Amino acid sequence: MFCKYCGAELADTAAFCYKCGKPTTKPESRPPRLRPQAPAEQPRQEPPKYEQPEYEQPRYEQPKEPPRRAPVEPFEPEQEPPRRKGGYIALAVILCVLVIGAIVVLVMAMGILKPTSSDAEASPSPSDVMETQPLESEPPEEDGKPTQTPDQEQSSYPIQLDMDQLLTGRINGTTFREAWEQGWLDEWMNLYVNGSSDGSSPYEAYWYDEGLHEWTYYGITYSQAASAGWGDIWLELLGSRDDDDPDTMDSDYLLPTDSQYIDKSDLAPFTKEEVSLIRNEIYARYGYQFSSQEIQDYFDRQNWYTPVEGLNASTFDTSVFNAYEQANLETILAYEREMGWRQ
Repeated sequence: MFCKYCGAELADTAAFCYKCGKPTTKPESRPPRLRPQAPAEQPRQEPPKYEQPEYEQPRYEQPKEPPRRAPVEPFEPEQEPPRRKGGYIALAVILCVLVIGAIVVLVMAMGILKPTSSDAEASPSPSDVMETQPLESEPPEEDGKPTQTPDQEQSSYPIQLDMDQLLTGRINGTTFREAWEQGWLDEWMNLYVNGSSDGSSPYEAYWYDEGLHEWTYYGITYSQAASAGWGDIWLELLGSRDDDDPDTMDSDYLLPTDSQYIDKSDLAPFTKEEVSLIRNEIYARYGYQFSSQEIQDYFDRQNWYTPVEGLNASTFDTSVFNAYEQANLETILAYEREMGWRQ
């Protein structure tokens, strides 16, 4: 399109001339004239044939099962192969041997352990294994049988008297015990052993046996007399001797348990009753009064014994013992347990 005023070429849609500014008049758009043409024959369209769609019966498809998972086996920890029973048995045997060995070592250590000499002046507290009162032996006549071994019984006295014949025999119609009750047993024994009473006996009445480390009466030990039922007479006979005689058994202790340490070898030569007296000597030195009349009678005959009135099992205090006495008391108790004389 062109401006009719200035002839400028304008866009078909312009409302004003961009040069002169005058409004433009849009030309009428006339459709182009077409030559008349013969109408083209349109092809004859046949109506579409109706074709019935083929009906296919839907096939039944079995629903697919979800894939099966393999079953999960439960987790089991690996089991160790069973051990042989023999291993357990061997282990049990080894443990038993170790336990028994430990017990034996402990018992031996308790028996032989003693304070050193440097501790002798100290005053240690009483041991737990020490008994608070002297354990007095039962009267020997109640035992019913000897408690010594044959070696301990055998004396080196020149002759060995038969105990049954001694107790049943008669001198001038009098038995052993009757002579004792009548007060002439020494003469009776001299007649029985030597055949005379003039005092010229080749066999001594009071004999200290070096092998047994104890006194005998015509070769008869205290244990033999006690087992035969006349231990009280034996103690009376040997306890009534002259205290000024250096050979008398009353002049000293059976063992010096208050001034030196003793061990089990020192106790081995003594009988059960004598070991009991050695143990009770520790208490008797302090004036302890015994409930056993026989033991009390024995210590009453000792020149060193001074009883303290009222000092007995309920009032005695073992803290008065010195280090030697405490250690020796433990040694004696351990020895008596080892010999089966106490629980």
